[in-house]
Amino acid sequence: MSPTFRDATINSVEATATVSGSTGGGRDEKGNVYFFPNVSVSIGYWFDNEGVPSSDWDTHFKAQLWINGELVGKKQDLSAGGPQTYTFFAHKFPAAGTYKVEVRGKNAKSVDVTIKDPPVQEKKAAQ
Repeated sequence: MSPTFRDATINSVEATATVSGSTGGGRDEKGNVYFFPNVSVSIGYWFDNEGVPSSDWDTHFKAQLWINGELVGKKQDLSAGGPQTYTFFAHKFPAAGTYKVEVRGKNAKSVDVTIKDPPVQEKKAAQ
């Protein structure tokens, strides 16, 4: 039997630091999350397992990563146990700005990702 490939039903999308405790970003004065250029950001998403058990190795769910209307990644995953599966794309944003990030399957969910230049460190004069 050959595998079946289904477009995933995307339940939610989020952006987080790829490495726990990463220094690749922070929060602004309003508490909004931002990241620095060229630091890996995880674009995590939950998709509906549609009743497919985790033991079904023949059914794969497909998703695409779009940034500012441009396709930048594709992946396919097996379902996990329970009603949903969590997985992610890793992406490095090249420059400061706000990016519209979408994960598309049967539907699309999006999140805005803010990239800020890191603060300039002043060098202390040698004493």
